[in-house]
Amino acid sequence: MPEIGIGFIPDVGGTYLLGRAPGLLGDHAALIAAPFSGADAIAMGFADHCVPHDRIARFTQAVIDDGVDGALAAYATEPPASSLLVQREWIHDCYAADTVADIVAALRDNDAKPAHDAADLIATRSPTALAMMLVAVRRAAKLDMLEDALRQEYRTSCASLRSHDLVEGIRAQIVDKDRNPKLFPASLAAVIAADVESYFAPADPDLAFGDEEQP
Repeated sequence: MPEIGIGFIPDVGGTYLLGRAPGLLGDHAALIAAPFSGADAIAMGFADHCVPHDRIARFTQAVIDDGVDGALAAYATEPPASSLLVQREWIHDCYAADTVADIVAALRDNDAKPAHDAADLIATRSPTALAMMLVAVRRAAKLDMLEDALRQEYRTSCASLRSHDLVEGIRAQIVDKDRNPKLFPASLAAVIAADVESYFAPADPDLAFGDEEQP
């Protein structure tokens, strides 16, 4: 879920899935914004089956010839162990904190090297996007319907499009590629709670998911 690396957050239901991942794996994956494996995707509920890469071509043809169920029966395999599930204990301990700053402090204090690596990755992300992301995932976890999460993501996405960090993140990662975004504010300590909350305000006026019936 790399969007947070450029000052954005996952949309199209990403927060809904992250909020329903076992334990606090979704919080971890959301904040480090690093790639995770197919086994991790299955463990977190992002995927249902594992088809090894060298079987993909035959699997695709089998879907055409025999349908999805037949193709899965022939080519899906037991996924390898999820590295995130193996690390679940320290992830739960560290990500139980209320704020991103407290999570980072807990990661720094933990004895596990992967916890320190996670803290280092988080330190490279947009502080505002991090704070917004944690709120978004935790709120999405309490929403009953995917539509509610999509409405929330629509609001945060619209607000992000007007933000400094998204423009600067795109410049640094995609345009100039200097990988050195000038983020504002530059630290988690400087992030203002009211500014984060403003990302969740109704858009103008929730056109994609308004209360009125859509044509």
